[in-house]
Amino acid sequence: MIDFQVMYMPEDEHDGCCCEEGVDELFDDDAYVVLTDTETGEDYSFIMADTFTHDGEDYCVLVDPSEGDEDEMSLFFMKFVVGDDGEEVLVGLEDDEDERVYEAYQLLLEECEDDGEDQED
Repeated sequence: MIDFQVMYMPEDEHDGCCCEEGVDELFDDDAYVVLTDTETGEDYSFIMADTFTHDGEDYCVLVDPSEGDEDEMSLFFMKFVVGDDGEEVLVGLEDDEDERVYEAYQLLLEECEDDGEDQED
């Protein structure tokens, strides 16, 4: 399991990035995060598209800002945990947990969609 330190990217630091225009416009400026692999020190930029709770655990949905097509975005699920130093970190999921979390998120989206349809009636 890989731990990542979460660092929020100030909005003026991503203005000149190589993000595709379509994805960049979908999210607020404060949705951008930089994850640092604690083993290699390598940084990865993502957009935190959503957060949710499943079975008492808090998760986030990350998307790669370089993916320009909203319909074909890859979703990455990570779990929020408190690290040894008391800092909040994101932890990668094992395959079986990733499957369960993905399915739970799909159900959550369906429920939200159903609620929206009910309000329109």
